[in-house]
Amino acid sequence: MPATGTNSPTAGTAPSSAADGVRLAGVSFAYGPAAVVRDLSLAVPADAFCALLGPSGCGKTTLLKMIAGELVPQAGRVSVNGRDVTATPPEARNIGTVYQSYALFPHLTAWKNVAFGLEVRGVPKATVAERVEALLHRVRLTRDEWHRRPAQLSGGQQQRVAVARALAFGPDLLLLDEPLANLDRQLREEMRVELRRVHAESGTTTILVTHDQEEALAAADLIGVMYAGRLLQLGPPREVYDRPRTPFVARFLGDANLLPDGTMIRPEAIPVGGPRQGTVTRVTFHGGFQAVEFDADGQPLKLHTSTQQRWTVGDPIRFVLPESAVWAIPEADPTP
Repeated sequence: MPATGTNSPTAGTAPSSAADGVRLAGVSFAYGPAAVVRDLSLAVPADAFCALLGPSGCGKTTLLKMIAGELVPQAGRVSVNGRDVTATPPEARNIGTVYQSYALFPHLTAWKNVAFGLEVRGVPKATVAERVEALLHRVRLTRDEWHRRPAQLSGGQQQRVAVARALAFGPDLLLLDEPLANLDRQLREEMRVELRRVHAESGTTTILVTHDQEEALAAADLIGVMYAGRLLQLGPPREVYDRPRTPFVARFLGDANLLPDGTMIRPEAIPVGGPRQGTVTRVTFHGGFQAVEFDADGQPLKLHTSTQQRWTVGDPIRFVLPESAVWAIPEADPTP
């Protein structure tokens, strides 16, 4: 059963452990009368790559800012590596952050951007040079690119510089706030792989905030789904995808057939052929597969199949709902 997060002070959190990289206990935050984060608890183990996923306005960026120290929770506690940092200013938390805008210094080269934080901390020049070079190699920038300013770099290259700068001082935690949102689709896919690789090499506990389901599923080893300021579910990507706790989680992570009896099945889990029959109502081409929507005795369903067979509206279609792929959703969605 996947770990979950709710308004309960204990639900959704692992037992207290020194191995926890980040722990939030009942944190809340409101802008005036509007509650943005509501009594939320979360535990992210050290060295994990966690994606906080949810629609715009669900509170995920506010949550990230409370972890970073840019906002102080109005209730609850925040700890990093077993240290309570609830009242600790951002500069004393040893946290690296990469923003959607990257926030690079425009007048400094890539090298100088990465070196800046180390130089401010008084790190010896030889150590700075060694560390910056190692990091720029790690994020796969060429030596020619090291000496370019941000305006002379592509969006992907700027993102790599921002990650290197955030890792330069050896942070306890790396926070990524929608870092791929401004990139085109192909580059986003490439950078997901790079972020995963850099995380594996650095071992730094990482939290990624995103509204992109594909990005979260591909990059993270732990996913938290947020809705209306609450954490609905936390767990490994496959568990959360296959065993959603609420209808919102099921729908937000991808196509889902939600049945009247409270069960769910993913379209890719419905094979063509079998004892049941429906009538095709819509076909959508997706390149590598096609989504076939059909009516089965008044129940709309969708399945994914290869593009080798051509379907048209009105065609009969036979199918089966494998018992092993049907999941009984255990909880209703909370009230917004």
